[in-house]
Parts: sequence; C-alpha cells; structure tokens
Amino acid sequence: MILKEIERAKKIGKKLMLQRLIDGASGNISFRDGEIFYITKTGVMLDELDETSFVKLSINSNDYNPIASSDQLVHREIYKNTDYNAVLHCHGVYGVTLSFKKTAIYPMDLEGRYFLGEIEVINAPFGKFDGAKLISKALKKNKVVLVRGHGIYACGKNIDEAYRLASYLEHSCEIIYRLSRKY
Repeated sequence: MILKEIERAKKIGKKLMLQRLIDGASGNISFRDGEIFYITKTGVMLDELDETSFVKLSINSNDYNPIASSDQLVHREIYKNTDYNAVLHCHGVYGVTLSFKKTAIYPMDLEGRYFLGEIEVINAPFGKFDGAKLISKALKKNKVVLVRGHGIYACGKNIDEAYRLASYLEHSCEIIYRLSRKY
C-alpha cells in the first residue's frame, strides 16, 4: 500500500507544479496508514518526489521531526480529528491572492459550486498548535479550506481526491479574480 501511495503522490506532485499550485519547495503531501502517516520531507520539491521523499510519523505522538515538513502539526491534527486518508497543501497564486481579500470563497463556476460549495478563508498562525487546530476544525466541516496568506489545504479518501478539490478551488479562485479585474 505504501509504495502505491508514494507512486500516486509522485504523479500528483508533478501535476501540482504543472498547474502552478506549487513553486519551488512549497507545499506538502501526506497519506495515512492506520495510526501512521507519511509526509513529505521539509524542502523537498513535490514535482521530484521519490521513495526517499517521505517521513513516517505517528498520528498519536506529539514529537516534532525536523526532517519532516514544517506543516506536520497540521497534518497530524487533521488525521487525529477526521477520517481522511490524505492531505495536500499547496500555494496557488489565485487562492493566496483572494485569501487576503475575502472571508469566504463562493465559486461562480459550475464545477466549483457543485464540488466545493462555500469555502472558508481562515486565519491560522503558521507552525503553531493553535493554527493546526483551526485548520483541522475547518476541515471537519469541508474537505478543503483556504488559509489567509498561506494557501489551500485539501483532504480526501486518497491523494487523488485531495488534488481534485485543490484544483477546483484554485480554478474557482482564478475565475473570481479575473472577473473582478477591469479590462
């Protein structure tokens, strides 16, 4: 199962870069296996993932691993408080841009309305337990959330579902942004 999930994560990492949902070493991916989760290492390029790009962590531990993504607190809280099997975090330009201007995203496009509905924009301090709790709480209500100035967190039964939701949200944000521009 682990190798299959790593293969899926490798493909999703490449798609994230192609869609400009990540840049450089931004973003992270994790997936769950029972009471364990695997998360990308800090500084790893998501479009260049391989079998050595992941760190194994316990969901029930509070230990901080300096090799794992700095977002490990968020991923751990999500797994502790939900049944999701995958978490994806990315920094799409349109989502981040709108996060400074909106308190919620109301998709105008059909797919966004159908698959996402209203998306909450939250303030969550980065790298802090309080921020991880806020993100986890928001994701109990909806599988995707936008964090002000930080980007999209999307969850699902697998990495593919999380990726689809992140893609829909970024697409919806781009439409809202473009429609707000004066041409």
